[in-house]
Amino acid sequence: MQENGWTRLAITSPNKDCGKTTTACNLAIGFSRQRENRTMLFDFDLRSPAVADMLGRKPNHGIKAMLTGDVPPKDQLLCLRGNVALSLGNMAISDPTQLLLSKHTADMLDKVQADFAPDLMIFDLPSMFAADDARAFLKNADCALILARAEHTTMAQLDTCERQVAEYTNVLGIVLNSCRHADVEGTYFGSK
Repeated sequence: MQENGWTRLAITSPNKDCGKTTTACNLAIGFSRQRENRTMLFDFDLRSPAVADMLGRKPNHGIKAMLTGDVPPKDQLLCLRGNVALSLGNMAISDPTQLLLSKHTADMLDKVQADFAPDLMIFDLPSMFAADDARAFLKNADCALILARAEHTTMAQLDTCERQVAEYTNVLGIVLNSCRHADVEGTYFGSK
C-alpha cells in the first residue's frame, strides 16, 4: 500500500462468516503496536455492525451520525491505544446503500482524512453478495482485501467477488481462512 500511496483499505468477502471483521480488528490492534503509524478503523457493515462488540467498545454516537454531519468526527471517534481511532456503529441501519453512495459520505471521509492524517484507514465492509452496500462504497477505497473461508466459499463465488471488486478499486489480495493443512497423503479439506 505504501509503494502505491494507498491509505484506504476496504475489507470484504463474497459471503458471510469469512472472518472479515476479525481481520479488520486484528489489523487495527496490530497497527496500534506501531506507534509511528496512525490508523483508523471504520465499521461500514452498517446493516450488521459488529466491531463495537468485538472490541468491547460502545460509541456515544453511531457512525451514521458522523457520516450525515449530525455529529463532528471528534465526538464520534473512539481511541484505541493512542494511535488508532475507531468509528463504530451503535445500531443497525436498515437501508444504508444511499448513505454509502452519497457525496456527503465521500466528502466526510475526505475531511476525516485531512483532519486526522491517518497512515491507514481500514473499512470493514459487508459481504459482496449480502447487498449492494459494499459495491456502493468501494469507489472510496484505494484497494480491497478479499476474505474467503475454506469449505465455505466456492471458487465460483471468489472469482465473481474478485471481478466485482476490481470494477471499483484495486484488489490488494485474497486471504483464505480456516484452511486445514495437508496431511501425509496430501489431502486437503478432508478429501482426496
